[in-house]
Amino acid sequence: VRAAARQVLDEAARSRPPLRLDYLALVDPADFTDVQPGHIGEAVLAVAAKVGATRLIDNIPLTFGATA
Repeated sequence: VRAAARQVLDEAARSRPPLRLDYLALVDPADFTDVQPGHIGEAVLAVAAKVGATRLIDNIPLTFGATA
């Protein structure tokens, strides 16, 4: 997920006006530590970037693995 998001953001960096990435993180919502490959459970994909003079900040909750 992190690599796919990074690829999309890298493509946007070549647009006009360019997107300038401040951070991209995939973290555990309980303690905001980076999730590791193979993580199962809840996570948050968080991003901050600038497009022109505007700073954008967003996040999306995700769930990895099987759900009951």
